[in-house]
Amino acid sequence: MLAITSTACSSPPTDASAPAARSAPAVTDGPATRTIPPDAGGVVGPDEPIDPTAEPSPTWDADARAAALEHATATMTAFARPAGQTPAEQTPAEQWWAGLAPLLTVSGQQAYAAVDPAEVPPRAVTGQAVLVDDTSAWLARVQVPTDVGDYTLLLVRADPSAGSSADLWATETITPPAALSQPAGR
Repeated sequence: MLAITSTACSSPPTDASAPAARSAPAVTDGPATRTIPPDAGGVVGPDEPIDPTAEPSPTWDADARAAALEHATATMTAFARPAGQTPAEQTPAEQWWAGLAPLLTVSGQQAYAAVDPAEVPPRAVTGQAVLVDDTSAWLARVQVPTDVGDYTLLLVRADPSAGSSADLWATETITPPAALSQPAGR
């Protein structure tokens, strides 16, 4: 049977100073209890009991939307390098990573751990983030304008019961504008 659980699936940190990763909901093979979303009307198969202690699925509301926009802006601000810095003035890679990593999911951390911040094109967030896809209560796609174009971030609902908006979302992917992804001359 499948159960939706929140797990902290991370590999052991290689550095004791590495920031803690956020966990995201995952579908796993688990116990015989199945979490049923509230919109299913409590209908399950004859051998599948409903877990009365299960948390309901998250919903979109003004707070969730504001938190998604705030998180995406914070991620891009941490990802971008400040304008006008000479290489000697740039933030050291370890400091850049320490600011970015806590905003990412575990798989996001794995994907971006080897990025050299000196190669990151944007230098600044230049406008307001815009929620472009909220069709899933667990995911949000947000565009953040930068000095080199609009980046699209995929956010994952990290903890639907989080007391603070800072813990509500984690960034899975940071996608550059199409113009930056095209080979030169095309």
